[in-house]
Amino acid sequence: MTCGAMMTGGPLTAMEGETVGEAVRKLIEHRYINLPVVDGSGTFLGMFGIYDMFSLVVPKVALAGGLLPNLRFMGDDAGELRQRFGEIAGRKVGDVADRDVRVVYPDTPQLEALRLFCQQHTTLAVVERGTRKLLGILSYWDAVCALRG
Repeated sequence: MTCGAMMTGGPLTAMEGETVGEAVRKLIEHRYINLPVVDGSGTFLGMFGIYDMFSLVVPKVALAGGLLPNLRFMGDDAGELRQRFGEIAGRKVGDVADRDVRVVYPDTPQLEALRLFCQQHTTLAVVERGTRKLLGILSYWDAVCALRG
């Protein structure tokens, strides 16, 4: 089986000029983890998801690992975290999308997609070879349903 046979075509996307706040609203409304980010012609630019949003809210030093005891400079206050989200909500999603993600093509074998899921733990964009035009996405659920038959 190929990625083209398993993918969800015509996925919900975020346009590169949308704000982080608008993209997060889509993620919440549809209970998605990731959205492909595209330009006006439908060219895939990257992914933006919940973990990208969290990394914009949490200070970079906190992401270095094992530093929780040293984060006294940042309170664990919900209001403060909402304020930090408010500060990044107006940024353009195209500026913060993860552009360093692997893509697959319609003819990519199922086994390669499963290997990428194991390595990257993220939704995969299915793009047209050469143009990178977004054709669909391949989610964990798509892959599990294909495996189950």
